[in-house]
Amino acid sequence: MARNNTDSISKQIKPDDGGFYCYIGPNIPGFIQSGQIYMGAREAALSAASAAIERFPLVKTLLVSGTALPEARLKVKKPGNALYANYQKIAAQREEKRKGSPING
Repeated sequence: MARNNTDSISKQIKPDDGGFYCYIGPNIPGFIQSGQIYMGAREAALSAASAAIERFPLVKTLLVSGTALPEARLKVKKPGNALYANYQKIAAQREEKRKGSPING
């Protein structure tokens, strides 16, 4: 079950015909928020989210087109698919980085 999930995700994501992309992953403070909308083509969305993608590469798999959004937002909450698995991985990575960062105070 330790397969690369990007192949199956690309099959789930519908082509760019919705005019916007939406991030359906967990909030990552300072980088990207759940539900954040990017107008235009996928390349524009990836470019705008590049800082988050650089730090958390799976963010790219949770940027879905407007036409895929209704189905994807349900799948991301239901175990047994790549969207759910990637959401959980990002959430776990976010917590690891949060715990590993020094506390200023």
